Amino acid sequence: MSTPPFDVAETDRLLTTTRSVRRRLDLDRPVPPEIVREALEVAVQAPTANNHQNWRWLVITEPAVKAKLAEMIRSSWTFHRNDIWTNAGRRRNDARAKRNYASALALTETLEAVPVLVIPCVLGRPPDIAAINEAWRVRMADKVAEDPGHLVRHGETRASIFYGSIFPAIWSFQLALRSRGLGSTITCLHVPHEREVGRLLGIPSGVTQVCMIPVAYTLGTDFRPAERYSAEERTYWERWGS
Repeated sequence: MSTPPFDVAETDRLLTTTRSVRRRLDLDRPVPPEIVREALEVAVQAPTANNHQNWRWLVITEPAVKAKLAEMIRSSWTFHRNDIWTNAGRRRNDARAKRNYASALALTETLEAVPVLVIPCVLGRPPDIAAINEAWRVRMADKVAEDPGHLVRHGETRASIFYGSIFPAIWSFQLALRSRGLGSTITCLHVPHEREVGRLLGIPSGVTQVCMIPVAYTLGTDFRPAERYSAEERTYWERWGS
C-alpha cells in the first residue's frame, strides 16, 4: 500500500511561514521538554554526510546560565551592531533593514527570558581550507603533470560537508517547532565567546558551536511569507547569468 502524498498547500504554508521570530516570542509561557525532544527527533532525520550524525544538541533552560549567555551576546552585539550598520551604507535607511535591526536588538534585550536556548554543535573543528589544499598539493607533488589530481581541491569540499551536515537539521528543528506552535531564530552572537561559553557549559574545545536557537511559543501564529525577490529573478539555467 503506497503512502498518500503530502498536502502540498499545507506543506508549503509551513515552509514559507516559518520565520525568524524574535519580538513575538512568548516569554511567559513555559516550553515542555517533551516538545523540544519531539522537534529534535525530527531534526536528526535530516541528511548528514556519510551518515556521520556528528551533531550534538545542548538544551539550556537554567535561568542563571541563560543570563550569563545573554550577557555575552549583548557584548558581541555592541561590536556587531556598529560593524553591520557601518557597512550597510545607504541600506541602513531601508525600512526592512530598520525592522530587522530593531528585531535583532529586541532579542539581545530579552534573551535570558526566552524559555529554552538550544546550541547545535558539530564534533570536530571547521576545516582549514587552505591547509587541506596545501597538504593535497604536497601529496601530489611527485605525480606527473597530467594527473587529474592536480585539479582537485579538497578543502572546499570538507567545509561544505562540515556545515552542510548540520544546517539541514537546524532548519528541520525550526520547522518542527513551527508546526507545534513555537517560534525560533538563529543567532551566532555567542560564537565570539565560544571558549567562555564552552567553559560555562562544559563543551569540549574540539567541538564546534555552530549557532544558538532561542525557542518559545509565539504570540499569535499568523506569520506570513516574507518579501523576497522571486526565485525567477535569482535563478540561472545551464550557465551563470543566463
